[in-house]
Amino acid sequence: MKHMIHRALAALKRPFQTDSNFEDAYLAGAVDIYDLERRMSELDRRDTQRPFHLQHSV
Repeated sequence: MKHMIHRALAALKRPFQTDSNFEDAYLAGAVDIYDLERRMSELDRRDTQRPFHLQHSV
């Protein structure tokens, strides 16, 4: 039982990937300026398609 609680607490301490970290990594993967612009447009469209309360919830 003690081992299970320790593992659960360790899992909670792992950092969660935030949206900004995901977006930065996604944009950094662009191979050229056109790919970067396409990826930026995708992220912009994604942000406008999600309801506001879901965009900024934890």
